[in-house]
Amino acid sequence: MRIKELDKLKEWDFHKQAVFAYLTCERLYPNYVYFSQNYDFGNPTVLREAIDYIYDNLFEQNPDKNKIQTIIQKVEENTPDTEDFSVVFVSSALDACTSILDSLDFLIHKDFSKIQSISTYGTDTIDMYIQEIENLDFNTDKDFQNKINNHPLMKREIAIQTGIISFLNSKTLDYGDIQTLLHLQENEKRGSLNL
Repeated sequence: MRIKELDKLKEWDFHKQAVFAYLTCERLYPNYVYFSQNYDFGNPTVLREAIDYIYDNLFEQNPDKNKIQTIIQKVEENTPDTEDFSVVFVSSALDACTSILDSLDFLIHKDFSKIQSISTYGTDTIDMYIQEIENLDFNTDKDFQNKINNHPLMKREIAIQTGIISFLNSKTLDYGDIQTLLHLQENEKRGSLNL
């Protein structure tokens, strides 16, 4: 699902875009932890270190590209292949990894298409999960998309993304503001799927 307010971010400075990416990584990370612990895959510490690196470099103009490449390689080594698992949680773990990978790439190349993708990972994770828990089938349910769009988890994700964009629009940022946004989106460390 596309967040229409995301287009506003395109006009803003790199730092605000990076904060949006970072906050999405934080929301998706607990989903990876859940998958890792329940399906014996990967190392959440590697992803945590990558997210912490993103946080530490939100206001840097020229982060260390070699360090970023090293982190990217480690995250890729801990990214699950959806072909290897038959559970929906592999998709949410993959989305957590790709949001981090795209955020790291964004720190180097500042390509706004990465921010668009990161936003989509946030909603796709919810979309796939809703389809699973509600047993929805696109081919047989004429109200398929409406049920997804109106599910409380999807409404929450859209509200969070929209709220972050609104907050970012209203001010210049510092690390205190980022902590405020983290607190507002925190879900008792249960991630966007409320696990």
